[in-house]
Amino acid sequence: MKVSKGRIRKALSGFYYVDAEGRTITCRARGKFRQEGRSPLVGDWVEVQETGDEQGMVWEIMPRRTAFDRPAVANIDQLVVVASRATPATDPFLIDRVSAIAALKGCGVVVCVNKCDLAPGGELAEIYRTAGFPVVLTSAETGEGVGELKALLRGKLSAFTGNSGVGKSSLLNAVQPGFSLRVAAVSERLGRGKHTTRHVELFSLDCGGEVIDTPGFSSFDAQELDLDLKEHLPETFIEFRPYLADCRFIGCSHTKEKGCAVLRAVKEGDVPPSRHQSYLRLYGELKDVKSWENQSPKSKRVWTEK
Repeated sequence: MKVSKGRIRKALSGFYYVDAEGRTITCRARGKFRQEGRSPLVGDWVEVQETGDEQGMVWEIMPRRTAFDRPAVANIDQLVVVASRATPATDPFLIDRVSAIAALKGCGVVVCVNKCDLAPGGELAEIYRTAGFPVVLTSAETGEGVGELKALLRGKLSAFTGNSGVGKSSLLNAVQPGFSLRVAAVSERLGRGKHTTRHVELFSLDCGGEVIDTPGFSSFDAQELDLDLKEHLPETFIEFRPYLADCRFIGCSHTKEKGCAVLRAVKEGDVPPSRHQSYLRLYGELKDVKSWENQSPKSKRVWTEK
């Protein structure tokens, strides 16, 4: 039986489409993975046992650099979080929640404020520039910022995510004409878009990068809010890091303590207030997470100190 190595480019209805040696092999996953509580993910490098006629079985999963439960992706270098101030307006807390999870897993984040032809995104963009994120203002309709976005994608595997209706598919179509990803109109009554991405799929770009299109990041749910994030939450807010060692008390929660260097930085305008508000909200959500609730192995803390 022939053994091939490749990368999973698409997962759909229990099938995994593996790009191996210039061919696409349609695979099922080995039953062993289900017994171990593991699943192959788009972006995984895998070993396939071929059964003939471009069919096979995902037999081994190579060690991952990064992995997310929802969206189910592996080995990505950065999450491109697409937001908008137009309908449907993005709640900054969603961006902050995603970026905290990404930081914990050692994954970079690019904040892309889209639909700038419909609503100015400068104020939202400034929050994340101040925090230290790469930020780009775009319009899939006019082409504004698309060249800058391509430069940020070059040479990396990126996953696009964002609340439904912010224009992820339109933006990917602008980055790579010919993708023809399905685009849905935003509901005027509900103020949100319909999900046009039903599965996770990896695409190659002419600009030299690769992207994974995913369903909306409303799917980033409590499964990612675990004990590891609770223990390291302050470090996952990148603009907090220069101040964490300067608090008066060891074990400062950065919520209300006297002598807290983070709170001082917020007061002085060096940390955006909305970011600290999101920290407090996440802190509250994680407060009751107990060690016994975390049964599955999670990623280690691998962020880079700045």
